[in-house]
Amino acid sequence: MTREEMIAKGLEPAENKRNGQRRAPWHDYNLPGIYMLTLVTNQRQRVFGSIEGRSRAAKGTPDYPHLQLSTLGKEVLEEEVQKIQKFYPMVEVWKTTLMPDHIHLLVCVRKPLPEGKHLGLVVSGFKAGCTQAWWREEEEEKKALGNGEGKALGRTLGNGDEMSLGRTLGNGKERTGLVIPEGSPEGQDAGAAQLRPVLFQHGYHDRIVRNHEMLENIRHYMDDNPFRARIREEIPHLMQRRLHLWVHDREYAAFGNLFLLKYPEKIQVFFHRKNTEGVPTHLTPEYAQERDSLLLKAEEGAVLVTPGISKGEQGVVTAALYKGLPLIILQKEPISEYWKPAQSRFYACAAGRLLILAPWNLEGDSDYERFHTLNDFARDICMATDTRILDYPTTST
Repeated sequence: MTREEMIAKGLEPAENKRNGQRRAPWHDYNLPGIYMLTLVTNQRQRVFGSIEGRSRAAKGTPDYPHLQLSTLGKEVLEEEVQKIQKFYPMVEVWKTTLMPDHIHLLVCVRKPLPEGKHLGLVVSGFKAGCTQAWWREEEEEKKALGNGEGKALGRTLGNGDEMSLGRTLGNGKERTGLVIPEGSPEGQDAGAAQLRPVLFQHGYHDRIVRNHEMLENIRHYMDDNPFRARIREEIPHLMQRRLHLWVHDREYAAFGNLFLLKYPEKIQVFFHRKNTEGVPTHLTPEYAQERDSLLLKAEEGAVLVTPGISKGEQGVVTAALYKGLPLIILQKEPISEYWKPAQSRFYACAAGRLLILAPWNLEGDSDYERFHTLNDFARDICMATDTRILDYPTTST
C-alpha cells in the first residue's frame, strides 16, 4: 500500500525511519494470518551459537554453512519455541531459524487470539521466556566459577566491558515491564526480571505472508541464512554496507560492490511507462532493440544505472541480473545498519555485480515525484566523477 492509498483509507502513515521495525497500521494482529517474525538480541550479542562450514561446500554435507547451537540456542529451540503453542494453542510455529544474534519465526495464527491479545503479546511472552533462559544460563556460569570472579551476570559485550546484573544494555536505562504469558512459570520471577537486562532489542520485525509464492520464498530465505552469513564473512569487500556515501553532491546509504561507482562508463536505464501513442513502452519493438543494446554495452564493460521503476526499466534489471551484468540500482526504501537485499540481489552483490543505493532525505510528496527524483539521481551518478565514503558510525538515524 502506498502512502497515498493509506491516506485515502483514512490512515496516517508513519514517517519513514531507517530501522528494522515493521508494523502494518492497517492490519489487525489479533486475527488469523501467517507471519515471518525477526527478533534481534541487544547489542547484537552472539548468544545462540556460531556459524560453521564453508560457502563452497556442497549443500547437504556436514561442511555446508550451518549454526552450531550454543546451550542457550538449544534451549530456545527445543523448549521456548514449543511454549508458544502451549500458551496460545491457535498459534503454530511452522519454521524456526536461529542465527548467532537473531531469530526468525514463521508462525501461523489459525484462529483469532483471545480477547485483549494480539501477536505482539505472543512475541513479548516468547522473548521473556528466552530472556529467563539466558539468565538461568548466566547463573549456572556464575556458580561454576565458584568465587564469583570473572564474567558478571550479563555476558561480555566484545569490547572488554562487562554488564552486571541490572546494568542497562544500550541506552543506560534499566528495561522493565517484561510481558509474561498469564499462568507461565516465568511469571513467578517477574519482580526480579525488572532489575536485569533483557536479551532482545525492543520490538521486532514482522512480515505478513500474503500468498503461497511469498511463503516459499520466506522458507528458502530462512534456510539460506547461515549460507548468506558465511558469504558476508568470506568476501566482505563485495558485501560492503555504508550508511553515509557521497556521490557527486548527494548522500546515500549503500550495500554491495562499491567499486562499481569507479567504472569509467556508466549508462542510465530510463524508459517512460508509455510511448507517445499511449502504448506501454515495454511492449514495443523499439524497446526490445534499446534493451538489447543496453545489455550489450553492459557485456562490454559498462555499468547500468537505474531505479528500475517502469516495466521497461524492470525488464532490463531482470535481464542484467540473470546474465550476471554489472548494475547499480537506486531505491526509495532506506538502507539501515542491518538491512539486507532480496535473495537474487544478495547473490548478485556477492558476485560483485551489484550495488544498491538509497538516497538520504529523498524529497517528494508522492511516489510519482520520488520516482522521478530517483531517475534524476541515476543520471547524476552516471555523470559523477567524485565519490566519498564517510567514516560515520554505522548506526541508523
